[in-house]
Amino acid sequence: MKRILVICYSQSGQLKKITDQVVRPLNSLKDIDITWERIQPVHDYPFPWGREFFDCFPESVKGIPCELKPFNFDPAINYDLIIIAYQSWFLSPSIPISSFLQSEEAAVLLKDKKVITLLGVRNMWVTSQEILKKRLADLEADLVGNIVLTDRTNNYISIITIIRWLINGRKGASWIFPEAGVSSEDIEKSTVFGEIIAEAITGSQFKNLQQNLIQAGAVKVVYHLMSIEFTARRIFNKFADYVLKKGKAGDVSRKARVSLFKWYLLVVIFIVSPAVSLFYIIKGFLFLRLKRQKSAYYEGVK
Repeated sequence: MKRILVICYSQSGQLKKITDQVVRPLNSLKDIDITWERIQPVHDYPFPWGREFFDCFPESVKGIPCELKPFNFDPAINYDLIIIAYQSWFLSPSIPISSFLQSEEAAVLLKDKKVITLLGVRNMWVTSQEILKKRLADLEADLVGNIVLTDRTNNYISIITIIRWLINGRKGASWIFPEAGVSSEDIEKSTVFGEIIAEAITGSQFKNLQQNLIQAGAVKVVYHLMSIEFTARRIFNKFADYVLKKGKAGDVSRKARVSLFKWYLLVVIFIVSPAVSLFYIIKGFLFLRLKRQKSAYYEGVK
């Protein structure tokens, strides 16, 4: 009997749908026991976010944990595979998943275990995954696979649709704007990644799993977006420190600094980033070998 643990935190339900599709081929395997664990904060984050969306920025970037409800899984069980499905908040793993990874139970659970990460995001995920990779390495887990489903709409259109969805709860297509988030078609097709995982766990052969997933289209680095991420991450760190000097989450005293970050972010996205994107696109053409090396590394799991 092989045991799989699926750990997930999904606010809107989109990530849960993605995870269901990926796990579906595993459900049909004989001698496989699948346990689901929904991470639950004591004070859960609202959806739609409303005005609270930007207030969780500093804690997301700095990895400041929130209080979680007790887990249902037994960390002492020797799972053959653990799937961690998570979102990216402000170029960082979501606070609930970050909190889980800092728990005592995670330290026991993940040591020497095979792990696959699964993301459902807009289009920037590399820095979040690097943070998660480091944390898993610190916990002595063995990251064997990574799957990333993104919103493949034009970058600037997807910014508008995702903000509309996160803040107002309007996901559907309207006027000139498409449906927000990962497309229904891409979610349906993600079953193929589950089939590749099923083959790996059946034969206990994980060595080539990530390469097989990449060939199936499970993860693709967009070089200019990745480059912007790392630049933005450095700025986000400084801005988070600036906000935290005024208090913890929810403190009225930091409201003005959170608002300043919000307007800064919108200006950068719509005015500054087009020029920065063009710069990195040109750089990618001029330094093609470097671009390929970096893309291959960040698409990998080591």
